[in-house]
Parts: sequence; structure tokens; C-alpha cells
Amino acid sequence: MPGRRVQPDWPVLRDTITAWCESGFNLVRASAALHIHRNTVVYRMNKIEQITGRPLREHRTTMALYLACLTDELGDGATTADG
Repeated sequence: MPGRRVQPDWPVLRDTITAWCESGFNLVRASAALHIHRNTVVYRMNKIEQITGRPLREHRTTMALYLACLTDELGDGATTADG
């Protein structure tokens, strides 16, 4: 995701993408997993689309973002553990 780390809310956006994908692309289940309102998930997804310039309705885009988020999350964990 170009410029993702420039976004101060990147971890929140990353968690939103991950939760949405892992909940079967269901907004209600994603919002429940994140403990936020469904409209907040919609807002965040719109923001992600604006940042990336790609619609999340395209399956290839969504899967690429999901894999990038997982990779980024794993990278953050390795950096934190290594100190």
C-alpha cells in the first residue's frame, strides 16, 4: 500500500483490512471482531480505497492488500521481538 506508513492510522487500517477479509468480507462480522460500528468499517474501507486508488471490490486488490497487511504485521512483530 503506497505511503501506508505515512498514515498515522496505518495500524488501524491494517487491522480493518485483516478483520474484513478474515470475516468472510462481511461488514457486520468485521465490525464485531473489531468492536466498532459497521459504519466505521465502511469509513475505513473508503479511506483505504482513496489511499490506494483501487476499489476493494476487486478480489485481486483485496487479496494483495490482505497479504501485504499480514506481511507487515509479521514484520512489525519480528522488529518488536528483536528489539
